[in-house]
Amino acid sequence: MAGWIILGAVSALILIFLLSNVRLLFRYDNGEVFLQARWLFLRYQIMPEPEKRKKKKREKAKKEKKNQATKNQEARPGNPDRTEEENAVRPAPKMPEEAGANGGKEKDVSRPSDGESKTLQATIRQVLDMLKAAKQPARLLYRHLWVRRLNFSLVVAREDAAQTAIAYGQMNGWVHGAYAALTQFVRMKKGRVSVQADYLSQKDRLQVSFLLTLRVLFLLAAAVGFLARFLWTSIRRPSGG
Repeated sequence: MAGWIILGAVSALILIFLLSNVRLLFRYDNGEVFLQARWLFLRYQIMPEPEKRKKKKREKAKKEKKNQATKNQEARPGNPDRTEEENAVRPAPKMPEEAGANGGKEKDVSRPSDGESKTLQATIRQVLDMLKAAKQPARLLYRHLWVRRLNFSLVVAREDAAQTAIAYGQMNGWVHGAYAALTQFVRMKKGRVSVQADYLSQKDRLQVSFLLTLRVLFLLAAAVGFLARFLWTSIRRPSGG
């Protein structure tokens, strides 16, 4: 009996994990952008970067700069910790023109070698394979991606009342037209779209916020599909080409 209870609990946890949503919260308020990834009780702020993360990056950069300065100090000629042979000035390497004048036996550095050419071709093929393998997973993600809690608020303001009224009419038509077109291509819960005119101000104000959601089940399915297609394409390719 205890085994069935444990199995049921584990199955329930797996089901909750697969059916949970990965969410991406976006907010824009007059030039200020806020972007945060969420999953269950976890939060990760992408923009603006938290001050704590900035501090860690500054400390890391400072430490790397200090280590590099120490290495440069140790590598300088005349360092007392180095031997006389190491402190001796080495002759400058010959330039390609000088090497060519001495018989032209040196390799032409302006042309890539066969090894570099093959490496470049292999990299291009690998990138093309990745793009090809990502085609079906991208469609899967697109079909199950939802836009929720859309809130679009635009306040139109110009120098005088006549210009404000004309701009308000234009913006009202464009915004609602774009929203109607967007709902035809994106899975979206009904949002709030507002365009207003402000005859007392001279500056537009824009506020946009929405939530992108995607179930972990489809995210994992897309990742597994991408890896399987990419590996299959790589295995099928002949070793020579």
